[in-house]
Amino acid sequence: MVRYKAQNRMVKAVLTAKDEDRIAEETIQPVLDEGAGNGWTLHSFQSTPAGLVFIWELPD
Repeated sequence: MVRYKAQNRMVKAVLTAKDEDRIAEETIQPVLDEGAGNGWTLHSFQSTPAGLVFIWELPD
């Protein structure tokens, strides 16, 4: 059975759905490094007015 984890991260700017390509790498990379270090695989992420939501696939 596949398990997922949702992780919310606040960002300093207000984002809309069309701004994903404008998110600074220094905002995302530490989160990606943390998840990969835990053995998680990034499934998807979305920007919301409150920040970013990362969906991780957890290892078996």
